[in-house]
Formats: sequence, structure tokens, C-alpha cells
Amino acid sequence: MTPRNKRRTLIDQLIGRQVGLLAILLLVVGVSQYLILRSVLYHSTARTLDGEISVLKPIIHHTMASRGIPGLSHLAQILVSRLRAPGVEVFITNAARQKLASSSTLKAAVPHFSTAPYFIWNHRIVVDAVIGNPYYPSGYIWLLSSLSPLHAILRRDAELYVFLASLSLILAGWLGALSVRQTLRPLETIRESTQRIASGEFGHLTHLDNAPQEIEDLGRSIDRMSQSIQELFLQEKTLSEQMRRFVADASHELRTPLTSITGFLDLMARGELTPEEQARGLRVIRSQGKRMARLVNQLLTLSRMDSAEPSQLNVTEVALNRWLDDLLPEIQRIIAPRPLTTHIAPVVALAEPDHLADALYSLLENIQRYTPEDTQVLITLASQGGYAVLSVEDSGPGISPENLPHIFERFFRGDRSRSSTSGGTGLGLAIVKSVVEAMSGRVSAKNVEPHGMCFQISLPQPNHS
Repeated sequence: MTPRNKRRTLIDQLIGRQVGLLAILLLVVGVSQYLILRSVLYHSTARTLDGEISVLKPIIHHTMASRGIPGLSHLAQILVSRLRAPGVEVFITNAARQKLASSSTLKAAVPHFSTAPYFIWNHRIVVDAVIGNPYYPSGYIWLLSSLSPLHAILRRDAELYVFLASLSLILAGWLGALSVRQTLRPLETIRESTQRIASGEFGHLTHLDNAPQEIEDLGRSIDRMSQSIQELFLQEKTLSEQMRRFVADASHELRTPLTSITGFLDLMARGELTPEEQARGLRVIRSQGKRMARLVNQLLTLSRMDSAEPSQLNVTEVALNRWLDDLLPEIQRIIAPRPLTTHIAPVVALAEPDHLADALYSLLENIQRYTPEDTQVLITLASQGGYAVLSVEDSGPGISPENLPHIFERFFRGDRSRSSTSGGTGLGLAIVKSVVEAMSGRVSAKNVEPHGMCFQISLPQPNHS
């Protein structure tokens, strides 16, 4: 048997302590009862002997008055004959403690004289009295009663008490086991739940009903822990999947321009291209090189935004209406020849102007890349619920509802069948989301009726931050 198997369970410990405490209590009660009963029996016997002496004193007094001291010896013989009751003995001596008469079979000398109500001598209760004048006694009398009958009563009482106490302990152990197991059943449920959670069943709940308050609170804490672990596990799984896709997509995006560049370089090295084809190849190499540089820069931007906190950015109070007015020429250049409409209200927000401008340009480049040239573009700036809301809306084709929840994912393209010839890397909207969240803001997207797309950037205002 291993040391682990030798360890007592909590139920065994609780039952053992319960029975142990009851045993101590019964022991204290039993000892107290024994001592009290013994004292009562001793005092009762002593009072009986005192009563006998009270009866004998008038006889002793009359004899001494009529016959004097010489008659005491004759009186002693009479008293001895009268007190031959079972278990009661008498000693009578003169003033010199010389035995005059005795009904006792003891060979010992006469008892000592005591002023106590009674005393124990040779396993007997002894009560004594003075014969004659208390100051000048003519003799002494002792009445003795054997302790054997009293000890027999005490022994029978102790045996009965031990039997009843043992029966009580057995019943207490049995009933206590039932009660403790019933009380600790929720703990057993918690133990099973934690084992299932430890084995990987994240999200498992204890489902405790009608449990004691403390155990119910413990169960709720374990439920919250289980759900938190499940959420973290799912997040980790999602992040791992996103990282896998990210690495695969990044590799694919880099491999495509590298393939074009190396292909043209090989042809040029072999001299198989005409001057016109070489010029076209150089343009392709330059274009693909710029595309790779843009992709690397976007990846670096995402990496910085992932590790950035609002305190690390130069977030200040920005008058977005004036900031937007300054950007209008560049905005019109990006979306040209698409017509632009603006509704700008005076709004102040907490933002980093340069990063916010990059996010806005990414939204506009998305419109320029994926919408027809006659698409209407509407930019709106307003205050709503403690946030400065910058909206960019177009009347283009929009995006399918099933793709809408994924547009801020990295390397996501709304048209999965579309190649990368449009120049997009699938990182623009992911960068917008990272930049806005790094400024404690939020970004959302929705389709508008009858057709088109609307992006909203919400940034906290100073008096609501």
C-alpha cells in the first residue's frame, strides 16, 4: 500500500473528530457523574450513621447520669448488641482510647477521632461522637459502615454508563457518517469537476444545487475559472490558427513578387529579352519591389501596434474638424475621380494625428481599389455618446454578409477568388483596427442601403475618457 492510499479521507477525519469529541464529552460526564454519585452515597451513609448516634446519645446520657463512668463498660456491651445491623459496626472506648466494646471484626486499633462529618478508614465510612462532656469526655463512640455496598452500586452504575456511552458512540459514528457524507456530497461533486477540468474538459460546470453557502461560492469560483480557462484556450487556439494563416499568407504574398522578380532577372541574365521586354521587366521588378516594401512596412506597423499601449502613443486632444480640413486635398487625390461629400462638425477627441491619418488613408485606398470611379464618397464627423465618430461611406458594391465579420482579419480579401493583382495585401483594414484600438478607440463596418459600405472610427473625447 502506497503512502497516498494510507492517507485518511476528509470524511474519515470529520467522523473521527466528531466521535472523539463525543467520547471526551461522555468521559467528562461519566467521571463527573461517578464522583457526584459517590459523594451522595457517602454523605447519605454518613447521615444515616449520624442518625444512629443521635438515637444512642440519650441512652448514653441516661446511663452515665444513673451509673456514672463505671457503667460505661456495661453500656458499651448493650450498644454493641443493639447495633449488630448488617454492614454497621461500632467502636466504644473510654477517655484513654481503650477499647471497651466493638462489633467489628477488624484487628486494627480504634480509629482516630475527627471533627469532620465523616472520614474513610480501612475501607469504611466512619462517624464519631464524644461520650459525655465535649470538653472532658468520658469516652468515644465510632460507627462504621462498609464501603463494599456503595462500591457495588458505583460499579453497576459505571458499567451501565460505559455500555450506554459505547452504544452512543457507535450510533454517533454511524449517523455522523451518513450526515457528513450527505453534507460533503457537493465537495465530491467539486472534486469530480476539477478532475474533469484538469483532464482537459475546459468549460465544465459543477452545477451545485442547494449546497451550503461556502461550498456554493467555491463551486461558482471553479465555474468561473473553468470558463476563463476555456475562453483562454479558445483564444489561444484562435491565435494559433491566425498565426498559422498569417505566416502562410505572408509567405505567399512575399513569394509572388519574388517569383516575378527572379523570373525576369533570369531571363535578362540569359539575354533572351528584347530591349522593350527588358524595359517592361524592369518596370515589373520595380513594381514588385515596391509591393514587397509596402508589405514589409505594413507588417512592421502591425507589429508595433500589437505591442503599443495608449500611453506609448503621443495621444493628445485633437480638433478633428481642423485636422480633417487639412487632409482634404490628400483625400481628394486618393479617391479621384470619385466625388466627395463632407459633413464636418466641430469635435475634439483624444488621438494621435499621424496614425489616425494613416488609418483614414487606408480606408480611402480601400475605396479607390475596390469601387467603380463613379462611386459617391461621404465623410462625416460628429459627436455621439462621448465619442468622436468619423464615418467613411461609399456607394460601391459593399461586401457579402458572410465576409463582413472577417474584413479586419489580416490578409483577408472580400473576394477569395480575386488575385493580388489589385495591389492589395489584405493588411490595410487590420492596420486600421490596430491603430484605432491603440488609441483606445474602436472601428466597425457595415453595409448600407441600397448598396455601399460604411466604416466608423470612434475615439474617446477628453471629458468622457
